[in-house]
Amino acid sequence: EISFDLLVKRQIARLEQPGLQCVDLVYEELQRMASQSEPTELTRYPVLKERMMEVVSQLLKRSVGPTHMMVSNLIKVEMSYINTSHPDFIGGSRAVARLMERIHRDDDHDDPHNVD
Repeated sequence: EISFDLLVKRQIARLEQPGLQCVDLVYEELQRMASQSEPTELTRYPVLKERMMEVVSQLLKRSVGPTHMMVSNLIKVEMSYINTSHPDFIGGSRAVARLMERIHRDDDHDDPHNVD
């Protein structure tokens, strides 16, 4: 099970970079949406419009760092405990037993002398 833990942890660690990239893509999309969703009434007040966009942009920018930390921490949490005792988890010996059972069953079906 130790080798399984190492393999799973490696695979989980590989999810961190795509998760962080996803945060950046969401940030960019929110920036784009904010700039496209400004009310037409604001064109009469250019200073207010500019300030409002500045505040929204700063708010989004401030949220990126904590969101990156949240994704990284989530990956660390998932790597810290691999639940191999869960009933849905098939351990090494049970996986081999199932494989042997399947092979045996397939051999029985292929045997023309077997009258099943």
